[in-house]
Amino acid sequence: MSICNFVLACSIDDSPGYFTYDNNDTMIIIQSKSSALSGQSDFYYIEPYIELIISHESLHFVIKRIESTMVSEKLDDLEVIVHRNGKNYQVTVNNLLFASDNSGLVL
Repeated sequence: MSICNFVLACSIDDSPGYFTYDNNDTMIIIQSKSSALSGQSDFYYIEPYIELIISHESLHFVIKRIESTMVSEKLDDLEVIVHRNGKNYQVTVNNLLFASDNSGLVL
């Protein structure tokens, strides 16, 4: 019960690149239309975080399978206080720049 497959796709509207998943076990990586047309990557700067993103989307996938889509999507609304470099930050659990491991959550 996790993400096992990956599909690359291109947006047909003006949305930015993003990640999502289908109802089975596939993570969908969607490139923006403008980046595809200009030959640029939407994901250049996030490639170091791809393991975190896969973990995070896997959590959504599992929660959706056990509970519901609504409960799964609420995961991104949770906020936590993290301590970094002597400062406190209030961030959502999907702000992976603040992650300290590859779990897919900011803790």
